[in-house]
Amino acid sequence: MVDQDPHTPLKAPVQTVFFDFDGTLVFQEPDSFDVLCDFCSEIGQPPTPEAEQRGRRARHEYFVDPTIRERIEGLSQEDFWRHFVRHMLDSMGVVGDWDRLVPEAMARLADFEHGYTCPADGCHTLAELRRRGYQLGLVTNRQHVENFYELLDELELRSRFDLVLASGEVGILKPEPGIFTAALEQMEAQAHQSLYIGDNYWADVVGARKAGLTPVLLDPHQIFPEADCLLLNRVSDLLTILPQRKSL
Repeated sequence: MVDQDPHTPLKAPVQTVFFDFDGTLVFQEPDSFDVLCDFCSEIGQPPTPEAEQRGRRARHEYFVDPTIRERIEGLSQEDFWRHFVRHMLDSMGVVGDWDRLVPEAMARLADFEHGYTCPADGCHTLAELRRRGYQLGLVTNRQHVENFYELLDELELRSRFDLVLASGEVGILKPEPGIFTAALEQMEAQAHQSLYIGDNYWADVVGARKAGLTPVLLDPHQIFPEADCLLLNRVSDLLTILPQRKSL
């Protein structure tokens, strides 16, 4: 088991650091999960801490579980959101008339103009890791490649990485190891000298480990108590374990 104290240096030399995108470096504002929690409170069913944790886990599961992915394959955007909202409300134990509650929750989500931001903590970490001599890569399950790169440029993030690889470019989704292997090959990086940082245990930790990378889980809400890897409360914790690289 990898030591879970972020202040303990890694034993293996690290040359390359790969990052996940959504939920690790970039965040939706307002967050759709927070909007749903507020909706639950307004209908008189505020989520308990346990229900909130179930909901957070369910959101991570939704985009990885093969059974769910099969069910949502080919759905229209409206039907996808209907399925997602029902899944989330159910996971948090909401009860009532689903034919009424689901459309109301969908309308609540639609009322907000969602945007994306890269918090200063993540941007600072990327800049400092670059200064310390690490190669940086971005590997994401985003499938709509053109929209993804437009967002990346809007956030002025593309130039911060030596490699950016989206699932839509290779036709492989995390946790399948092939997307990590493709990133390693394109970066000419070695798996045993690489870290992968993500916020979804099932996609990021499991997938990176299958490909031979050292996984690191960003888990500030302690969603994954079963995590058997290095844990971070925030991305900048990486700076306590990755020192200045020695010049070769």
